[in-house]
Amino acid sequence: MRSAALIVALLTIVSGVAVPAAATDMTAAGAHGVDAAVDDSGVDGFGSDSRSQAPASLGRAPLVTQQSSLEQSPQTEISIRVRDDRSADWRIEMRYELETRNETAAFESFVQEYEQGTTDVGPDAAFFQRVSQTAAEQTGRSMTVQNATTTGHVENGTGVLVLRFTWTNFAEQTDEGLRVGDAFSAADGGTWLSSLQSNQNLTIQTPPGYAVSDTDIPLENNAVVAEGPRTFESTEQLSVSYVSTGSDGAIPWTLVGGGAIVFLVLVAGVVLFTRRRPTDADTGGLSASTPTRRQEPMPEPADELGTDEEADDDGEAGEAPDDIDLDLLSDEERVELLLERSGGRMKQANIVKETGWSDAKVSQLLSAMADEGRVEKLRLGRENLISLPDEDEDEE
Repeated sequence: MRSAALIVALLTIVSGVAVPAAATDMTAAGAHGVDAAVDDSGVDGFGSDSRSQAPASLGRAPLVTQQSSLEQSPQTEISIRVRDDRSADWRIEMRYELETRNETAAFESFVQEYEQGTTDVGPDAAFFQRVSQTAAEQTGRSMTVQNATTTGHVENGTGVLVLRFTWTNFAEQTDEGLRVGDAFSAADGGTWLSSLQSNQNLTIQTPPGYAVSDTDIPLENNAVVAEGPRTFESTEQLSVSYVSTGSDGAIPWTLVGGGAIVFLVLVAGVVLFTRRRPTDADTGGLSASTPTRRQEPMPEPADELGTDEEADDDGEAGEAPDDIDLDLLSDEERVELLLERSGGRMKQANIVKETGWSDAKVSQLLSAMADEGRVEKLRLGRENLISLPDEDEDEE
């Protein structure tokens, strides 16, 4: 890889001395190495040469300097925002920990070269232009990488490099909607994205007006999130299928109106039920107790006991029935009912099991309810714990 180029650059900036000729030879040798490592037939760890021990990169050499914290591989976040026109906006961010003032000063000087495109270090749009052409040949769709920009900055002791671009025709049109995956195709029939390292994450965001219907990647907040380390032996392991929801994020007022009518009917029924039951009980209690007191006066404690028993009977009769018709409830009300019956909190996986809905539907529904404040989501490892807001307030 071409990491020697940045070693030379940073050492020159930090020390202010001339670079030995041997280091220049290393740079030249590294420049040839990256072309061999970053080919279109398969890239291990987003552009790294799997045969070397150098940190993974995205088409350019990793950011490395001798005897410094920059020898560690950067934390890399790859975000793909799929559009409804099948193109995708890519954002690749690499973060480096800077421990000394010299490292910070060197990184800031390097950022100027990175933004001007005069360095061979950092995430590179040219790499994605090459793999997009290979993917176009494999899929038969015309693809381009356009509007590429490179930026860098230092924030809170961390050096940040960012590459942004748009990949046209990234998603595939299907009968049901859209599918992402075949754009990762390599010339050998595999995938050019063969793995994620432990410090790399991949997020594919759902296009507006669509919902995830099938994928092997974990779903989180209406996006699929693959966390390294992870390997991808075929494009099927990177595949995400979407179905149209019939709206571009707009509120489905027809469904809302229908749900409101059902809700009002339920409320009216409950009000009528609670108003009628106490009246019947009170009438029956008076007619039964009055003759008893006239014919056979009872001691005062016995009257109190009878009154308590009648109150208990009335209380049991006024409780809500357990056999609620779930068809009359909205999806949100079913979730709230499940949470109430489970003590106020459940795992998301158990909600999927109890309702029989798909993972994608439950995830989207819970995200919407969380935005409305109807439930709260707590991430525990790879599990989501769902709870009612009132439950947390009671515990406090």
